[in-house]
Amino acid sequence: MMRTRRTTFSLTFLLVLWTSSSCDDALSPGGGAVDGPPVTTSQAILTADRYARVHWTMTTANRQGITCEGTFLSNYPVGDRIGVGYKWGGWTDVDEFVEKVAQGYATGTGGGLTYETIPFDCVVGVSCTGLVSRAWHLNHKYTLNYPDPDIPRKFREITHTVPGVDISAGQVEGVRKGDVFINEYHTMLFVYETTNGIPMIIDSSYDGVRFRSVSWGELASEGYTAIRYNNILEDSDPPGTASNPIVLTPGPSETSVEGNTRDVVSLEFHRYALAPAFQQPGPEVVYEIVVGEPGTLTASITEFKTESINNDLHLLSSLDTDSTGVALDCIARDDDFIEAALEGGNWYLIVDGTNNAPGEYTLTVAFEPEPTTR
Repeated sequence: MMRTRRTTFSLTFLLVLWTSSSCDDALSPGGGAVDGPPVTTSQAILTADRYARVHWTMTTANRQGITCEGTFLSNYPVGDRIGVGYKWGGWTDVDEFVEKVAQGYATGTGGGLTYETIPFDCVVGVSCTGLVSRAWHLNHKYTLNYPDPDIPRKFREITHTVPGVDISAGQVEGVRKGDVFINEYHTMLFVYETTNGIPMIIDSSYDGVRFRSVSWGELASEGYTAIRYNNILEDSDPPGTASNPIVLTPGPSETSVEGNTRDVVSLEFHRYALAPAFQQPGPEVVYEIVVGEPGTLTASITEFKTESINNDLHLLSSLDTDSTGVALDCIARDDDFIEAALEGGNWYLIVDGTNNAPGEYTLTVAFEPEPTTR
């Protein structure tokens, strides 16, 4: 069996960040107009995911809005919800959204409103373009590329077409996380492509902000193109990959760290030798566990399966893979809990998204050394 040896190293990069406050007089280092500070691809995805993951409760007051004066009725039912509500033309900050919903402001407008009879400020939420504007950390809300020259702040003013990408022709290899699909009526933030060629996106539509799948055929038939913000930076050697694992040195007391496989820092491990028939096609985060003596490791992750998030745990003695990407040295795996006796040394935990259902988690680890005998 062919084996690929992975070596662990880390590189330190110095980024000189150039900032500005207005698209009217600001240019990116590459020369294109911008409207805000530089933003990394990870920052864009994790910001959008906050909008997709916020928990809140729709009440009777939110259906009509305490300041709408009887002019509005939301199509959202009363009950618990996940994801910021939709507002035609809106770009409410996620924390402000939670605060104002709790106060009784309305949300869930549907589309095509003129706000001639409904007070604009009586409703909170984000539109598709508002979500992208927030994800890219823009200073202002930008909008679709309408032909009307009097409509200000169109996305074409601060973006460029992704080089080499033609969705209609099936040329999509150049799309990277943080890019946006846009047509004449909608925008979607691209997160990653699954191993079987399905684009995963975050967008805001009438039901609110969601992480979901689309298809390249759908995008092509509906006339989408791929654009990239002029001031977005690709993450250099992000933590959580095979080349740059996140190092943990657990002790007897539990240590917890937050993570999110939707950040898609790694898409290298799809199967594990302990259960090679079981597919793990989602993105993962790699941790290096350093222990100085024999003992017992316990590791657990939070589960959100009822909220369409499914991450699994894998314990490995090395990050070696074969030519098909199978992790060869997996010694334990489970949905959410592993306990294993280890010798002193370096081990690896991989939190891997299952069934293309990545998302947030809390990883908790502890290591109890073997009792010393006299």
